[in-house]
Amino acid sequence: MLAELGIVTTGLALICAAFAALVGLYGALNQADRWILSARNSLLFTLPLLSIACLGMIIAQLTGHFEIQYVWSVTQINEPIFFKITALWGGQPGSLMFWAWMLSAFVAVAILINWRSERRLMPWMVTFSAIVLAFFMILVVLYENPFARFWLLPNAAQPVASVFQPAPEAVLFFPRDGQGLNPLLRHFGMVIHPPMLYGGYVGMTIPFAFAMAALASGQLNTNWIRATRRWTLIAWLFLSAGLILGGRWAYDVLGWGGYWGWDPVENVALLPWLTGTAFLHSIMIQERRGMLKTWNMFLIIFTFLLVILGTFSTRSGIVASVHSFAQSNIGMPLLLFFGAATIGCLGLWAWRWSRGELASDHRLEGLLSRESMFILNNWLFIGVVIMVLWGTYAPVFTELLTGQAITLGAEYYTAVVVPLFGVIYVLMGVAPLVAWKRASWQALGRALRVPLLLTVVTVLILIGLGTREAGAFLSYGMIFLAGYTALWEYYRGVRARMARGETLITALNRLFARNRSRYGGYFIHLAVVVIGIGVVASTVYQQETQQTLSAGQSLTLGNMTMRYNEAFEATADDGRTMVIANVSVFRDGQYVGEIRPRKDFFGERGTPMSIAGQYTTLESDFYVLLTNHQGDRITFKVYLNPLVNLIWWGGVLLMIGTFLAAYPDPRRELAEKVAEARAPGSLQIAGD
Repeated sequence: MLAELGIVTTGLALICAAFAALVGLYGALNQADRWILSARNSLLFTLPLLSIACLGMIIAQLTGHFEIQYVWSVTQINEPIFFKITALWGGQPGSLMFWAWMLSAFVAVAILINWRSERRLMPWMVTFSAIVLAFFMILVVLYENPFARFWLLPNAAQPVASVFQPAPEAVLFFPRDGQGLNPLLRHFGMVIHPPMLYGGYVGMTIPFAFAMAALASGQLNTNWIRATRRWTLIAWLFLSAGLILGGRWAYDVLGWGGYWGWDPVENVALLPWLTGTAFLHSIMIQERRGMLKTWNMFLIIFTFLLVILGTFSTRSGIVASVHSFAQSNIGMPLLLFFGAATIGCLGLWAWRWSRGELASDHRLEGLLSRESMFILNNWLFIGVVIMVLWGTYAPVFTELLTGQAITLGAEYYTAVVVPLFGVIYVLMGVAPLVAWKRASWQALGRALRVPLLLTVVTVLILIGLGTREAGAFLSYGMIFLAGYTALWEYYRGVRARMARGETLITALNRLFARNRSRYGGYFIHLAVVVIGIGVVASTVYQQETQQTLSAGQSLTLGNMTMRYNEAFEATADDGRTMVIANVSVFRDGQYVGEIRPRKDFFGERGTPMSIAGQYTTLESDFYVLLTNHQGDRITFKVYLNPLVNLIWWGGVLLMIGTFLAAYPDPRRELAEKVAEARAPGSLQIAGD
C-alpha cells in the first residue's frame, strides 16, 4: 500500500509540475491571467503530493517494508530509529525525492510571499521554477524511482526490482532484512548536513527563477534584485551551514584529523557558495549605483549552473569521492539539462545584453572607490572558482585528451587558491573604509590607520609568543586586518550614536536597525575572521604522531599526554561490533579526563569505521584514533589541532550574522513599496 501511494503521488507531482511549466509558459507569453493562476495552483499542489510521498517512505523505513528496494538498501531491522528516518536521504533515489520535496517547498513559499509584491515577475518565475521541478521529478519517477519493489519471476534465481509488476505471474518478494546505511552515514551529521546542503542547492533556484523572469519579461530594473536579495541570503545561509557541518562530519568520521581535503564533492559544494558570495557583494553596487547589471545577472545564472554541474558530478560517477553516490543512469539526463540550461539561459542573457537593456546607469568614476573594491572582490572570487573547477575536473579532461588522468592534490590548492583567499581577506579590511564614487589615498590612509596599527601590534605579539613561520604571521595579518576593520566600523557607528546620549546597547541596536545589511555583513566578516584564524592555526601548527602501545604505556604530543589503560570489545544494539580503547588524557602533566577512541565493524563483512576520541578545549583538540589492534597492543594515530574549534564557533557566528543581514527591515521595505507604487502600471493577475 505504501509503495502504491508513493508511486501515485510522485507521478501526480510530475504531471502537476509539467502542467505548470507548459501552462505557465503559455500564460506568460500571452499575459493570460487564468492560465497563470492555473500554473501557480498546479505548482503549489506538488508540495502536498511530495510531502505524502516522503512521509510514506519514512513510514516504510520505520516499519521494515523491505520489499521496497530503497528501504532494503538503506535500513535494517536493528538499525536505530534515528537512522531509519534519516535514511530518506541516505541513497540516490530517496535523496532525489527529498531534493524535489525541498524544491517544491521553497517554490511554494516564494510564490505565496512574493505573489503580490512581485506580480510583474511572477508569471515567468512560476514557469522557470516549474521547469526545474519538472526535470527533477522526471529523474525521480522515470529514472530513480524510490518505490520500486522486488518481484520474483518463475524460474528466476534472483528477484528483480521494478516499479510495476513486470509480468502477470510475478509475485512480490519480501526480504527478511535490509542492508542498512553506509557506515560512514551513521552519524548525527546525517540528520542536518544533507538537508542543509540541499537547502542551499535548491534555494539558489529561487533567485535564479526571478533573474530569468526579469530577462524573459524585460523587467530589468532593480525589482528582481529586491525579490532575490533575501532568498539568496537564505540559500547562502543553508549552503554555508552545509559546508561547515560537512567539515565537522568529515572531522569526526573519516579518521584523518582534518575537515577539508579538497575532495571533488567538497569542491562542487563550495563553487556555488563562492559565486553566491560574489553576487551578494556586487548587487550592493547595482542597488546603490545602478552598475554591474550584466555581471549580476550572469553571476546568478552561473551559480545555478554550478548547482546543476555539482549535482551531475556527484550523482553520475564522473568524479571519484567518498562522498559521491553510486554511478547511475541519471548522469546523461543531468548533463543534457545542464547543457540546455547553459545555452538557453546564457542565450537569453546575451540577447538582452546585445540590445543594451542591461547597460549600467553609471560608470566607474575612480580606480580607488568602493565600487572598484567590490569589482576586484568579484574577480578574486571568480579566480578561486576557476582554480577549483580546474582542480576538480582536471582528471576528467586529461583522461579524455591524453588517456591518462592527472589528479591535482592539496598542494595545488595551497599554491593557487590560498593566496587568492588571502587577498580577499585584505579587501575585507580595506573595502569598507573606501568611499563610494571616488576616494583619495590620503583619506584611505587615515581610515586605515587604527585597524592597521592594531593588526601590526597583534602580529608582533604573535611573533613574540613564538610564531616563526612567515606564512602564518602573514596570513594572520591579512585576517586580523579584516577583523579590526569590522570592529572599527562598529566602534565608529556606536560612538557617534552614544554622542547623542544613547546607551551602548541602544546605540548598537539602532545601528543594526538603521542598516541591517551593512552591519549584518560586518558581523559575517567577523565570523569569517574567526573561521580563518582556526583554519590557519589548525593547518600550520597541527602536530601528529603514530605509536603502538601496550596497556599502561603513554605517548606525548605537544603539551598533551595520553596513557592507554585497556581495550575491550562490545556489541551495539544495531549489531555492529566495537573495539574500544580506554585512554587517560593529561594536559601539562595534569589529569583532565578520559576519552574512548574506537573502531566499529559493520555487517557480515566487518566494514570498519574509526571513531576518534577527542579532548576538546577552545585552545586545541587532542584527537586520538585507534588504527590497529593485536591483543592488548593498540596502534594509535594522534593529532593535536590548535584552535580548530574556532572553525565550528565561527560557523555559528556566520549563521547569526546572516540572520541579522536577512532580517526584514520595515523602513527599507516601506521605501521599496512606495517606489513600486509610483512605478508605471504592471500586469494585474486575477486573484490578486
